[in-house]
Amino acid sequence: MFRKLLIVFASAAILSLVAFAGAWIVGGEDARREFAQEGGWHFGGEDEDLGPTKTREFAIESGSQIAMEVPVDLSFTRGKTASMTVKGPEKLLERLVWEDGRLKLDGNRSHWGNGLKVVITAPEIEGLDLDAPGDVTLVGLDQDQFTLKANGALDLEADGKVRTMAVTTNGAGNIDLAKLYGDDVKVEVNGAGDVTLGPKRLAEIEINGVGHVTLVRKPEILRSNINGLGSVDHDYAQADM
Repeated sequence: MFRKLLIVFASAAILSLVAFAGAWIVGGEDARREFAQEGGWHFGGEDEDLGPTKTREFAIESGSQIAMEVPVDLSFTRGKTASMTVKGPEKLLERLVWEDGRLKLDGNRSHWGNGLKVVITAPEIEGLDLDAPGDVTLVGLDQDQFTLKANGALDLEADGKVRTMAVTTNGAGNIDLAKLYGDDVKVEVNGAGDVTLGPKRLAEIEINGVGHVTLVRKPEILRSNINGLGSVDHDYAQADM
């Protein structure tokens, strides 16, 4: 009975998302403005003057957990020293706050249409908490553990080597870990997310909703728990690409 209720809930959630998307399109600028006033992300227009493009430097420590509470185009590259540079419109940079490992905008959340570019270099990072839409690229990871938490419409690609990983995605994120080699991965997909991964030893998968997980390597142990209309399949040929 409980499983049936979850299926009904997932179906209703999909219909709600479709209805919201329709209202967003039909409602036009008025609907988007109202959403922004209520604290949502405002999709800024090209006519908004946010000043010239500038950069800011922020101090980070290697091996730290980093959180993004603002939409970003983020790239991480493994390097000898730890640094974080943010590039974007001057008026947005002035509102950025870096506190306790979290990057956020001071005041109302806004201006996704005028995104910020974040470049992080470090020997390693403990993990990422991504609480806003964005595009993320992680290059050359080489560490024992990594934790990823992604909320919302996020595109992420990663490569390298991580022995054990924990991944949680809420919403409609697309997480591509096909080129990230490791032993064990624990993944939880809540909503309509899409995750691609290929651990060698253990794949522990939980899907709540209509999410999808693709395995590009055959793990020695596969544990899966699906509540709703989600699915787990494999594309082992992709591992050789």
